[in-house]
Order: sequence, then structure tokens, then C-alpha cells
Amino acid sequence: MDRLRSSYLGFSLATPLVASAGPLTGKLDTLKALEDHGASAVVLPSVFEEQLRHDEAFKDHFLQANSDALSEAHSFFPDPDLYQLQADEALTRVQNASEALDIPVIASLNGATEEGWKGFAAELESAGADALELNLYQISADPTLSGRQIEERHIDTVRDVSSSVRIPVAVKVGHTYTAFAHLAGRFEEAGAAALVMFNRFYQPDFEINSRTISRTLGLSSSREALLPLTWIAILRGQRNLDLAATSGVHQPDDVVKLIMAGADAVCTTSSLLKNGPQHLHTLTQGLLEWMDRHEYEQIEDLRGCMRREYTENPELFERANYIKLLQTGQWD
Repeated sequence: MDRLRSSYLGFSLATPLVASAGPLTGKLDTLKALEDHGASAVVLPSVFEEQLRHDEAFKDHFLQANSDALSEAHSFFPDPDLYQLQADEALTRVQNASEALDIPVIASLNGATEEGWKGFAAELESAGADALELNLYQISADPTLSGRQIEERHIDTVRDVSSSVRIPVAVKVGHTYTAFAHLAGRFEEAGAAALVMFNRFYQPDFEINSRTISRTLGLSSSREALLPLTWIAILRGQRNLDLAATSGVHQPDDVVKLIMAGADAVCTTSSLLKNGPQHLHTLTQGLLEWMDRHEYEQIEDLRGCMRREYTENPELFERANYIKLLQTGQWD
């Protein structure tokens, strides 16, 4: 399998395939199955600061509820060990995964405050995480905040966390930034070791009869891989960041395309939810078979061969592609 050997976040991976955050990476039995079927690393489900803050408030309420009671009643005080909620569960999940798996375990954190990002990042590191993935998931609905202010907050977050832990830090973001290539450079300067593209935003839906908001969760499709493919091909060679693709990875051809663009790691969740952990073997074998047919001995010979500056028409990554499509009418 050395033909597929890849480097990501400083780790030497047997293949570029990573099981990204999702229900399958939240349980130890399925984590082991993912490893057995060829995952070279796993990203555990995101820990949200709001959940952790809620847990702290919940525990404090019960621990302090009878603080003014008589000393004789101390035996009736709640046992703190009974209130191990999501914060403790998240840390235990990291610890158990780290102890049980031989592949890198990447913890995912979605913070909301400076204290939360730094504090919980340090706790995840102490629990045994090999790396951190900062999930910068934010809908910027505040009209008083400019794009520059939001980006500066993100940069400060990456800098604060990177300087507070010793393990490598990846940054997972959405694509809705005005100058994403510039922002990628700022993340690198702030200490990020990798950029994960892209976050999927789960939009609410309306139930029109009850006039309520419903939450929907749909699996991705291969079409969604085109967005990270575009930006990886653009950024490859511009930055020293490791580049990971996520969203839309379902078939071996999706993996091949993203490696051609220059991806160091290819992450998938939806395909594994749909087909099970064994689908990792399908993706790996399909990649090897494609390489055999096209006489690629090593994956490094394939990686980045279609990045923007290596193509005959690099302008197709920008306005020219849009113009040509409108002129030719080649619609899918």
C-alpha cells in the first residue's frame, strides 16, 4: 500500500482517505470498523462550545442547589460524578479512540468565544487527540459585522488555538469569503497546518402547514466535490498548507480528481453512511485500479498534476469558464 502513502498534518498515512466527522466516528465499534476497512485517519464528531457551556451550567445548578443546607445534610448532596454530560463524554470519546486505534485521531472543535476555543482545545489535546480540526461554522447574520471583522475573528481564533496546543491544527471553513486565496495565506501565517474544504451548511426548512422550522440533513453528492476541487487546484503551489477535500466524495473517480487537483487528504462521510465502512475498500481499490490503467506507480506522481498552473488553460478556473459555458450551452 506504499503506493498510496500520503502526508497530512505531519502524519504518514497509508492512503489519503480520511473518515471525516459524522455518526460513524462517534462510536468506538464503528471507529474500529473504519480503521479495519482502510481509513488512514478519523475525525471525531464536532464538540460545540454551546453544548459544553450548557453542561457546566447544568452541573453547577445541582452542585450549588443545597449549598446553604445544614452540614448534617451533606450526604444528600449530588455526586459530581453523576453529572458527566457532553463535555466529559467528548473527552472520554477522544481518550478511548486514541487508545484503541493505531491511526491518527483528529478531534473537531466548534467554539464560540476566545476562552472556549483555547480552553477546550487544550482539554482535547490532553485527552489524547493527535490533531485538532477547528470547525469555523458560522452564519454571519449580524448586519453590523463586516466581512473583514469576521475574517479577523477567524484569524485570531486560529492564532490563539495554534499557540495554545502542541498538536497540529487544521482549519475547516465554508467557501463564502470574498478573497479566499488571501484568507488561506492568513490562516497559514496564524499557525494552521492544514485547510479543510469545505464545510456544508445545513439550512433550515419550513413546514408550511404547521408554520414551523424543520431541520433537514441530506447526504452529499459527487457534484459537490467540484467546489473543493476548484480551490485545491488554485491553492496547490501557492501555499505550504496541507489541503484536504471534504464533501462530495462518493466514487473512486472523485478521489482521483481531488488528488489530481492536489489534495493531500480526501475526507468522506456521506458515502460511508450510505454504503458502510467497507466502502473505504471500494474507494482504495478503485484508486489503485485507475492508477494501474493509466500507469501511475505512485500517488505522488498523480498528486497536483491538474492544479491550475499545470493546465493548458488556467483561466478556466476563473471567469473564462463561465463565459465559455454561456457561449456553448453545454449544460449538465
